[in-house]
Amino acid sequence: MEKKEEKTEGIFEKELARLPLNVKNAFLKEENLFEQFSKLIEKKSKEKSMGFFITPEIQLKNNVPQSNFEKMTFNFLLDDFERPVSFFDAKFLLGEEFDKFLIEERTKDKYGQEVVRYFFKKNKNIEFFGTSISILRENCFDSIYDDLKKLGSSVIYSDPRGFISALKTIEIHKNMLLQKFEKYIVVYAGAGSWLRGEKSNDFDIFIVVDDTDVKRMPRLQVKEQLTRIVWQMIREVAMVTGIQIHAQVYLLTDFWDALKDAHPVMFTFLRDGVPFYDRGLYSAWKELLKLGKIRPSPEAIDMHMNAGTQLVDRAKKMFADIAMNEGYYAFLNPAQAVLMLKGYNPTTPKETLKIFKEVLVEKEKSVTKKDYDAFEAAVKLFKELEHNKEKSVKGKDLDKMITEAEDFLKNVKKMFEEISENRTKESMQSSYNELINQLRTLIGYSDKSEKEIISLFEKDYVKTAKVAPFVKDSIKSIIKLKEEHDKGKINITEANKFLKEVRNVLSEIKGVRESDLLGEVSKKKLQLKDENNKAIQIFNYSGKIYLIEFSTQEVYEFKEGTFNKLKESQNFLDNSMYMKFELNEQIILAVKKTLKVKSLFL
Repeated sequence: MEKKEEKTEGIFEKELARLPLNVKNAFLKEENLFEQFSKLIEKKSKEKSMGFFITPEIQLKNNVPQSNFEKMTFNFLLDDFERPVSFFDAKFLLGEEFDKFLIEERTKDKYGQEVVRYFFKKNKNIEFFGTSISILRENCFDSIYDDLKKLGSSVIYSDPRGFISALKTIEIHKNMLLQKFEKYIVVYAGAGSWLRGEKSNDFDIFIVVDDTDVKRMPRLQVKEQLTRIVWQMIREVAMVTGIQIHAQVYLLTDFWDALKDAHPVMFTFLRDGVPFYDRGLYSAWKELLKLGKIRPSPEAIDMHMNAGTQLVDRAKKMFADIAMNEGYYAFLNPAQAVLMLKGYNPTTPKETLKIFKEVLVEKEKSVTKKDYDAFEAAVKLFKELEHNKEKSVKGKDLDKMITEAEDFLKNVKKMFEEISENRTKESMQSSYNELINQLRTLIGYSDKSEKEIISLFEKDYVKTAKVAPFVKDSIKSIIKLKEEHDKGKINITEANKFLKEVRNVLSEIKGVRESDLLGEVSKKKLQLKDENNKAIQIFNYSGKIYLIEFSTQEVYEFKEGTFNKLKESQNFLDNSMYMKFELNEQIILAVKKTLKVKSLFL
C-alpha cells in the first residue's frame, strides 16, 4: 500500500505543477478533504478502486467553454469488470459513513429524468460523482462520451493502474485528431487488457479512416501520411500527460478486406474493443459479428489452412537455423576462446576441432572425451545442414544439442577462468619486477636493493609530495598484495587490483623520472646574458660544446678555439646526451668574439 500512495502523491503533484498558481491553490485548499475521502472510498471498495480525478465546472462565456475552478467534481472510478453494476450508488458503497461526508440532492435533467447528485458537506461547491468501468464501456457503445469529455480537462488525483491517465491521453489525442480530420475518421477505439482494468503499459488504439473518396493520392501514401501525423500528435500529448499510447491506423477499404479474410486482429478488435468515437460503423460491425453475419470467405479458409502447412515448414526451418547458428557457435566460440588464451591464433572450425582434440583432450587431458564428442557432433551437423538444405532437425535433437552445449560451456568456462587466473597471478611477478626496474632508473637508485628502493622512494618522493597523494596508499597496497601473492593466498580480484595499482605508480614514476632528468639537464646548461641583455646558453651535448643565441635562434659549435655558426638546424632532444663541462677563459673569449660583446653576466 505504501508504494501505491507514493505513486498517487507523485501524479497529483505533477498535475498541479502544470496549473496556474490560483488554480493550484484552489485544489490544495481542499487536499485534506480529498485525502480523507479517497482513503475511505478505497477502504470501502476493497481494492477495487481505479482512482480519482477532479474536473472543474464548464461554463459558456460568449459561446466559449471555460473552466470554473470555484466549482468542481471529485470523480471516482470503480473496477466492476468481473461483476458489473447497473448504476453507481454512493450510499450503498459508503453505508453509515455517507452522512459524515456527503449530502444527496435529487433533480431532473433536461429530458425530465430524475437525477441523484452528491455534494460534500464541508464544501457544497464540490460534487462527488462515481462510475464504473462497465458503465463507462456501455456509455461508449451507446455513443455517450460525457465521462470521457470530463477527463480531457481533469486533474488526476490518484491512478494506481494508469487507467485514468490513459483515458485522459486518449481523449486529448482523439480531440486533436478530430479537429484536423473529423470528416475522415470512421472509428477511434481502444482494445487490450487495460480496458478490462488490468494494470498495463500498453495502451492500444485503432483508428479507421475513410479512404473511399481519395482520388489524387495513392492509398498507401495516404496511410503513411496519416500514420505519421497520428504519431506526431501522440508524442505531443505524451509530453504533457506522460503516457505513451500505441496507435494502429487502417484505411476503411483495407479493414473490410481484412474482415473478409478473417484476420484475427480485426475479429479481436471488434469483439473486445471499446469505441471512443464512432460514426455508426463500429457498432454495426460488432452487432454483425455477434449475429454471425461476418463470416470468412472460402478463399480466407483456404488461406488459413495453407498457413498451417507453411508454419510447420517454417518451424522445421527454424529448428535447422537454431542448430546451425546458435547451437553450433555455442560450441565453436568458447573452444576458440580457450585456444586463443593458450596462445593459438583463431583458425577454421575444422582446424579448431583438430587443435582442441590434440591439445586439450589428448595432451593436457583438461577436456573430457564426452565434451569433445558433443563438439564434434555439432560441427558434423552444421556441415550436413550447410550442404543439404532438405535435412531436418527434430526437436529432441535440438534439445539434446542445447543440453550438451550447456555442459560443454560450463566445463570450458571453468577451465578458461582457471587459465585466466593463473596468467593474471603470473603477470603480477613480472609487473612487480617492472616496477622495481623503473624505480632503479631514478637518479641515485640504480645500485639499491629491492627493499631499499621502495623505502627510499617513499622518503624522497611520497612523503615530500613530489608524486600524487594516491601513491602513498598504492605503495602500501602493492606491498601487502605482493606478500599475499608470495604466500599463494591471493584471488583474481586482488590480483587485478595489484596490477591496477602498479600501473598507476609506474605512470607517476615516469613523470618524476622525466622531471628529475630535466632538472639534471638544466644543471648542465649554462644560462648567460650579454651587455645588451640578450639571453644565451652554453652546453656540452655528446662531447661537443654548443652556443645558442635566443634572440636570433642561431646555433654555434665550439671548434678549434672559436664558435662557428651551424648552417643546418640541430636536434638536442635526447636528454641523456647532455654532459658536464667546465667553463674556461678560452670559451668565454670565443663567446664574446662571436657575439661581438665586451661583457657576459650570469
